Amino acid sequence: MDRIIKSLAPTALLVAGAVVFVLGTAFLLASDATLASASAGASGDLAQAGRWLQFVAVACLLGAVCTAGWEVILRSEWAAGAEIAAAALGTLLPTIGLAALAASNGSSPAAAVTIAVGIGVWALLVLSRAARTALAEQGPAYGAAQGAGAAGHGNRGRQADLWLAAAVGLFVLAIGYGFTSAAGAAGPGIAAGLLQAVGLGVLAWSVAAARSRQLLDSRPVPVALTGLALLAISFLASAIVAGLAFSTLTALGAGLTVVTAVELAAVIALGLAAWTRVRELYR
Repeated sequence: MDRIIKSLAPTALLVAGAVVFVLGTAFLLASDATLASASAGASGDLAQAGRWLQFVAVACLLGAVCTAGWEVILRSEWAAGAEIAAAALGTLLPTIGLAALAASNGSSPAAAVTIAVGIGVWALLVLSRAARTALAEQGPAYGAAQGAGAAGHGNRGRQADLWLAAAVGLFVLAIGYGFTSAAGAAGPGIAAGLLQAVGLGVLAWSVAAARSRQLLDSRPVPVALTGLALLAISFLASAIVAGLAFSTLTALGAGLTVVTAVELAAVIALGLAAWTRVRELYR
């Protein structure tokens, strides 16, 4: 991910994907708000349009990963190219999953599993980075540099524990997303929301800790943290809604509208973070 956001073209594609995802989430918000309206078909059509827009958004993310991979291949950085190839696979699977979800009007259980596997691939990729970073930090050269230039700062320059925390967060997120394949029942719906919220919370903690150690000091980081926090809150709200028994479609629509509204705010924040990064790179 760090190589993707260090180049202008992939980051610009991330911004484009964020914009389209915001539009798709806005359509889903309108679908939830009109769930109890007289025209049930209108709500379904809005939801279908939102799912297709979200598929296009993730396809933009796939394009960003592939663009970053092409750039490192042109520089003959084969190790980085192999890493980005794995990231491309991890992004392709959610793209396929969202396409299946849109094509089935949101009724495909396999789509959620495919997306979860894609997130799991990203988690394995981050875990491998944690292992390589831990080995590097145990080396004599790193220890000498820490002793000479970072005395008294504790773990300030260390990164392996942060990569490990991010990997754990992604694994928990993947497990939670897998539960959404059976989210029609209350139990799996609650488990899915709670696990996704915990996974994103751990991921946000790793980013915040990296910022506190001055490993991440760019302007988009606080905005990105806000987006991750809001996304975790939306998943927590989803778990609450899944556990409640709604007597009318109006009440259910209101609950789903709150969840989607918080998700929309989260995506907007993440999109603003990507746009801020584009402006930094363009300068």
